[in-house]
Amino acid sequence: MYVSPGVVVGFHGCDRAVFDSVIKNGSSISNSENDYDWLGHGVYFWEGSYERALNWAKQSKGVKSPAVIGAFIKLGNCIDLLDSVHLKKVKSTYEIYKIECDKLGVNLPKNRAVVNDISFIRELDCQVIQRLQQFNNELIAKDLHLPNMAGQNIRKIQSHPEFIDSVRGMFPEGDELYNGAGFRDKNHIQLCIVNPNCIIGFFDPIHKNSWYKSL
Repeated sequence: MYVSPGVVVGFHGCDRAVFDSVIKNGSSISNSENDYDWLGHGVYFWEGSYERALNWAKQSKGVKSPAVIGAFIKLGNCIDLLDSVHLKKVKSTYEIYKIECDKLGVNLPKNRAVVNDISFIRELDCQVIQRLQQFNNELIAKDLHLPNMAGQNIRKIQSHPEFIDSVRGMFPEGDELYNGAGFRDKNHIQLCIVNPNCIIGFFDPIHKNSWYKSL
C-alpha cells in the first residue's frame, strides 16, 4: 500500500448548515455510506478542486445553501487507483468476490446510469472496494491473533499500521474536451477518507482576489 509522506488539499461540497457545524462548531463530516459510492464508504473530497465541490453542492437536491469545506489531508495507507499495483489488487478482489457471489447464488451488483460511457451509479465498484477493505481487516486480525472482528478487536484493527486509511481514484467525466480529444471536460480526482485521523484540519476557503493572478 502507498504511504503518503505529504499533505493534499481536498474540498467537500455541502449545505451551509453542515459547513457551520464543522467550521464554526468543530463537528466532523459524516461518512457517505450509499451502496453506489464508487470508492467505498467514507468522507468524500474533491482533490484540489474547490470549483467541482461547489458545483456538486449546487446541483445536489438536498442542499439548500451550497457551501464548501476545505481540508488538509494525509492519505496514509491508501488504495491509490492511479497505481498499477493497487489496480491489480482491486481486480483480484473482484474475481474473488464474483466466486463468492456465485457460490451463494447471489447476483453481482452492477454499475448503472451510464452517461457518455461512464457509470455514475457504481454499486459493483463500491462492493469490490468494501470487500478489499474487509480482506485487509481479516489479514490484520490474523496477524494480531484476534478470534473475531467485534467489539474492542475492531479498535485494534483500525489502529494497525496496515489498516486502509483512504482510497484515491481518478474519475473520467463529461464530454470530449474538444473534437477527437482523449480528455474529458470534467475529469477529476476524488478521495474517500476511511480513517478520520487522515484529516489534519478543516478550513474555510477564501474567495480569490480578482486584482491578482491565481496561484
